[in-house]
This record gives sequence, structure tokens and C-alpha cells, in this order.
Amino acid sequence: MMHHVSQGQASIEIVTPGHYRLGINSDGTGYSNAQLDDYHHLLRRDYPWQAPVRLSLWAKVPVAARGTYGFGFWNAPYSPLASAWPARPASAWFFGNGRGDLAWGVTSAATGFKAATLETRTWQALLIGMWAPLLLLLMKIPALYASIWPRLTPRLRLAEQMLVPDGAWHQYEIDWQPDSVTWRIDGQVVHQTASAPCQPMGLCIWIDNQWLAVGPRGRWGWGLCADTAVLEVRDVVVPYNIPDGA
Repeated sequence: MMHHVSQGQASIEIVTPGHYRLGINSDGTGYSNAQLDDYHHLLRRDYPWQAPVRLSLWAKVPVAARGTYGFGFWNAPYSPLASAWPARPASAWFFGNGRGDLAWGVTSAATGFKAATLETRTWQALLIGMWAPLLLLLMKIPALYASIWPRLTPRLRLAEQMLVPDGAWHQYEIDWQPDSVTWRIDGQVVHQTASAPCQPMGLCIWIDNQWLAVGPRGRWGWGLCADTAVLEVRDVVVPYNIPDGA
């Protein structure tokens, strides 16, 4: 069951059955979020999706949104809608941000639209987290960042590929297997990695007006922006028990 969430200056319009228009028209004075999800009122251990599973949908991705937006799987690590307690983040999704700095890959841009995965719920990620303050200081030095960060990303199961949205309808697919994640647009592979999340996650489709600066080079910040933007989706399909390689 998909839950509809409209916070602040946001709306969800059902254009036709199965076709949703998620919009924000925010003046920046408060948080605005239009969201569809399937994990409300569930404990994180009961989130409904785990590999092997495949998400398929059609979407019109905004090209000038200033906040964050996207669709895919995550564990809602900081969302008061899901839990009062934070968790170590995990995701496998198509993700966009128009402001801030969310360049987690070595070659990623600070802003833009990307295919990305992350898993910090493992013991390797916990160990890295214990050393995070020192590591963030060291990685402010470009030469050390170039040496250290590529060695850490496999332990965080972090992999991302920048994409270029054009505002037109396209079919998007995330094929999450136990040992890989593959992203496709209109049937063509745009990113593939062996860095797969390992625990349950929920499905989220959203657009909001927040900007974030969180990254391995020690850039930190958060805020809200005035923004008018729309994300449209239709024909969302998430079948269970997809065989490996199907």
C-alpha cells in the first residue's frame, strides 16, 4: 500500500489511476515534501523489500528542482515520519539534488541526478564511523582524499553514477540482487555495481525543498529553499522474488 504524504506547501495529484503528480510550491519558510512510500508505521526490521527485487516505473524527472527528489529504496534513516530514532543510512535509488553538495563518489558532481547505492549498516561501515572525525580531517587534503576515499567506498557499499535528466517521460528500473544493483533507463543499463545493500528497505518516491551538504571532504550544511517543482510518476511496479539474472 502506498502512503501519500504532503508536508508544508506540497501536493499530490492523482492524474489518472496509477499516475501521480508530486509538486512543491514553497516560499522557503518551512519544509515542503510530497511523498509516496510503503513503510509508514513499520519497524525498520519489517520494511517490505529485500533482494532479489526489481522496481520499475515511468517518470518525468525535473531538470531545475532546487531541493532533493527521486525514487527507489532506502531505510528512512532520519525521517520522523518513519521512526523517532535515527539509523545508519542505506539506499539503492535514483536521487537528485539541486543545491548543496552530495558528491559521495570520487567523480560525482556536487549537485545533479544520479543512480546511487549506500549501505552503512555493516560492521565494516561501523568501524569506519568510529574513525570518521579523523578521516574527515585528513580528507580535506586533496591528495589524501584521492588516496583514502576510494579504499573506503567498497566497505560502505557506495557507488554512484551521474545522469542527465531531460524532463521527458522515461522508464526507470532498479534491479536489486543480493550481490549487485543494476539501474536501467528505457531498458539500457546506466549503472551497475557489486555494492548491494544487505538488509530490508522501503520504497520512497518524493520531491522536497531541502538542500544538504554532506560529504567525505568535510562539507556540511542543511537548509530550505524557495522552489516550485514537479515530479511525475506512473505505472509503479515492484514484483517480489525476482530470480537472479531474470
